[in-house]
Amino acid sequence: MTLVARLDALRSPLPAFALAAAIGAIALVAAPLAADAATMLAITLFCIVLWVLTPVPPAYTGVICIGLVGAAFSTELALVGFRSPATWLIGFGLLIGLATRESGLADWAGRWLVARAVPALWREDPRRSYGALLVALCLGTLAFALLVPSTLVRVLVLAPVLYETGRFFEDRDARIGLFLGPLFATFYGASGIYTAALPNVIISGIAESVGDLAIGWTEWATVLFPVMGLARTVLVAGVVFALYRPAADSGVEVPEDGPGSAGGRERRMALFLLAGALFWMTDFLHGLHPVFGAILVVVLAFLPTVGVVEFSRAGDPDYSILFFLGGVFAVGEGLSQTGFADLAAGALFETIPADGSLALVLAFVFGATILLNLLMEGLAVASVLTPVLVSYASGTGLPLTPVVMTEALALGTYFFPYQSAVLVAILAQDGVEAGDLIRVTVACSLATILLLLPIQFGLFSILY
Repeated sequence: MTLVARLDALRSPLPAFALAAAIGAIALVAAPLAADAATMLAITLFCIVLWVLTPVPPAYTGVICIGLVGAAFSTELALVGFRSPATWLIGFGLLIGLATRESGLADWAGRWLVARAVPALWREDPRRSYGALLVALCLGTLAFALLVPSTLVRVLVLAPVLYETGRFFEDRDARIGLFLGPLFATFYGASGIYTAALPNVIISGIAESVGDLAIGWTEWATVLFPVMGLARTVLVAGVVFALYRPAADSGVEVPEDGPGSAGGRERRMALFLLAGALFWMTDFLHGLHPVFGAILVVVLAFLPTVGVVEFSRAGDPDYSILFFLGGVFAVGEGLSQTGFADLAAGALFETIPADGSLALVLAFVFGATILLNLLMEGLAVASVLTPVLVSYASGTGLPLTPVVMTEALALGTYFFPYQSAVLVAILAQDGVEAGDLIRVTVACSLATILLLLPIQFGLFSILY
């Protein structure tokens, strides 16, 4: 039996559940932790195995997770994810995606982008058309990160447009690449823009309150954007092109003159999205969570007479992905409440060499953050780990700025969908399977670590 065949066999329900139960039982019995921390770790590992192997849909595992946490701890802890604005931002985002597609705006925007991004000489060549469009969309979605600060919002707005754009190619690989490539560009490239990724803001805010560190937008962009913003976006495009590209003899229909003028419904939907974008861009004035901008767009899009779709269609999207997110938040909060997160952070940082070079210490910081992020959602890791990092850097005399930036880079490097609400939001969209998402996530992260991270650490060593 080949390795691939063995992995496929392991992903079937009976072996996968048996493996998950065995790993959870070992953690429960053998982990040198207090009873509540060991129980939460066992539940977490059980669910992670199922989320990685996907013998059942991730949302189904989320339901199991919520049930286990509720039975072992409390209803309040089990349902903590449904109090999170991020959960409801994804829910309202699904409605925005429905309205964008039903209004015709997604199809119109896709045709407009294709007509302008693909040179006339390449329009009958599927690979050249695909390559040109992939690069243009990746760079465009990176620029979009400068305008809309919330990665979740960007993904939810862009997803229906990218889905329609991919339909010009008959090859499935091209459709997957044009969907995932630009979304990962706006997601991973956001690490280089201070305001474009929530971990950047959270980490620097904690560091400022605990360690009296102030990092400005310009300093962040100067140090990180060339490598982890622009170069990372180009790298994402290259990785996606290597993994997903159309066959040379596949069909492609690139519109020559674009879609023409937008109709009334398309224009109204564009105005509704513009109203939402203005809300998101001015959060420094009103201080409201991005979920309220999504609510504004949904109210306008479904408004009788003025809107673009009947509210009776609000039941069309598949909301089961919210159970996945609810499970992720439940285990993350549980690991924090039981004290496991603090113990794990302290144990990891005891391994960092105090007398090593800055690049070596940063490599350990990056690795420790990655390990914690395999167990907990990124923002939970930031809240636990950042004070430990500030204390460590102060005690050893290390410059705090590159340490904090390295933590942010690690929290923008993922391997599995359960690690990030953004990846969960991508998985909730039409046209993408969990296997494709994991493949691109792992490939982009490994390429970042192997190719870009050494360059960034070298730059840190020169500047600090």
